[in-house]
Amino acid sequence: MSGTIPAHIEPRRLADRGIALKGTVSAARMTRLSALLDAPAGEVQVELNFNRDEQGISAMHGHYQLEVALICQRCLERVVLELDAECDVGFVASDEAAKNLPRHYEPVILDDEALDLHELIEDELLLALPAVPMHPMGTCQHPPGYQPDEAEPEEEAEKPNPFSVLAKLKRDT
Repeated sequence: MSGTIPAHIEPRRLADRGIALKGTVSAARMTRLSALLDAPAGEVQVELNFNRDEQGISAMHGHYQLEVALICQRCLERVVLELDAECDVGFVASDEAAKNLPRHYEPVILDDEALDLHELIEDELLLALPAVPMHPMGTCQHPPGYQPDEAEPEEEAEKPNPFSVLAKLKRDT
């Protein structure tokens, strides 16, 4: 199916049927993500593939793309970055079942209610944000009149060896 991604789903049913969803989600609905951005983001491109793996685990492979505007931590100007995140999720019923999932799955514990898919997508995008957003090296825009400090580092003066006193004592004996 393609179009707008639904907000709530029943992942086990989708996995049983092998459903694939492709569409968009408005980033404006993602309040935690929007609070970290310098400018509002557009639409998140989403591809979700639900299935059961060879062990019978209900799983989802997700791929998310979004262009975000953040503040560069070198020059403090806006930097636009492309987020491109993927995840493999295993749906389980309890913490104990989550411990038994294969390592390549991120566990999502389901209760009897439908899963908030938009919140799951927002979580994955938050994890995809860089810890320190920056322009590529050498492309930062500095304010007019900025002059980088190009002073030559001072050569280290020779420091006396603290063990030279011991060497002198050894020679004297």
